[in-house]
Amino acid sequence: MDTIAKSPLLTDKPFKAILKFSIPLIVGDFCQQLYNVVDSIVAGRFIGTTALASLGSASPIMNIVIFILIGFAMGSGVIMSRYYGKRDYDALRRTMGSALVIGIIFTLLTSALSIGLSRPFLKLLNTHSDLLGGADNYLKIVFAGAIFTYLYNFYCFAVRSIGDSFTPLIFLFISVAFNGILDVLFVVVFKWGIEGTAMATVLAQLLSSALCIIYTDRRFRLLRLKRRDLKIDKKIVWEITSYSLSMSIQQVFVYVGRIAIQGLVNTYPENVVAGVNSGTRLDALLQTPMRGYTNALTTYTAQNYGAKKFKRVMDGYKASWIAVIFFGMASTVFTVLFAEKMVGLFDSNAEVIAAGKGYLVSIGWGYMLMCLIVQSQAVFKGIGMLKTFVVSTFISIVFRISLSYLFEHYLGLQGMFWAPTASWVVGGSYCVTCMAIAYRYILKPRAESQKLEEDAESEKVQADI
Repeated sequence: MDTIAKSPLLTDKPFKAILKFSIPLIVGDFCQQLYNVVDSIVAGRFIGTTALASLGSASPIMNIVIFILIGFAMGSGVIMSRYYGKRDYDALRRTMGSALVIGIIFTLLTSALSIGLSRPFLKLLNTHSDLLGGADNYLKIVFAGAIFTYLYNFYCFAVRSIGDSFTPLIFLFISVAFNGILDVLFVVVFKWGIEGTAMATVLAQLLSSALCIIYTDRRFRLLRLKRRDLKIDKKIVWEITSYSLSMSIQQVFVYVGRIAIQGLVNTYPENVVAGVNSGTRLDALLQTPMRGYTNALTTYTAQNYGAKKFKRVMDGYKASWIAVIFFGMASTVFTVLFAEKMVGLFDSNAEVIAAGKGYLVSIGWGYMLMCLIVQSQAVFKGIGMLKTFVVSTFISIVFRISLSYLFEHYLGLQGMFWAPTASWVVGGSYCVTCMAIAYRYILKPRAESQKLEEDAESEKVQADI
């Protein structure tokens, strides 16, 4: 299949192109979240509340490491999208080869460091002594298999960078189904406990990464790497590093914030810890539609910005407001109406359900603000405003941590639940302001300049005729 110059993100109407591209990303993100949800349901139902709480205690640390790796892969994908838009396919392959080598080295070092520090970090988070062993074992197994998570995501972003968001979804479906089967086999049949859920996740990631690598090499000529491509190109290494580290740092900010809050949550009884952690997993699941859409918006923006189609970049941003309004309102309504039933899937304990519902409903009222933030950040990433992208996340996280401890001190647990929504007010205001500045001083002038050049070229052609 020759995919060169056929990306609909460069040709179709903006809203249609982004929405069509985003659907597999939304479904894929939802399935990715199911890894953790399935682990939690199996742990809560077949091992017990202690296992569920152990998974919850491990999750922030696991997520911060995994999403550092995903951020590294994501940064490479943005650069590849821009080179694809420029039709500079040699630079695209050099970027892919260099990023793959750098990413593998980075992943192996990160995995080794994470395995060694998992227990100290759990203790730093005030993890209960009866949860510590299970959480630590879970993390060590997952970190040992982190290379498969990186490889899968790297090839997913590579394929998406040239306009195909559907292919990675196929392998993710297979992986999620395989993970569910192994969860039941290892936990219910073999009685391997929380370690069984971790092994199921790693083996499922191994399968999905292997399938994705083989298929990409055989199917996409543009992404078929030769031995000469698998080296670090010094000319583009800074670009790869700056983009990838910016994405990784953003992910670090997000999950450092969650870790700081997890330390506060861990001071409460086990049932509250289990309930809040269930709510956290459901929150991540409910945010998948907007995350998927804005990931598509990032690729759309990067491809068109690279192709110097600045008006299409602006049109894509305007069209994305439809998604912000729809996904924001729909997520809030769904959360408020069904929070109790969703949390009840994890555990039937009344205290667990009450804590999870309280967290989920409070954070659900802020989903519209969250949508505004990720919408703006998608454009920042696509046009290279990396500092603004990172700072916007930093502001939201600093306020989220500060307000969590402040509200909890004066208003108790329920007060803490409202801290994320309050922090999104600040983060959303910053993002909208920066987006207005970027629109007025970067995108609009370039679009107008491009229009003048096209008009001048058209007049010259008419004169020649």
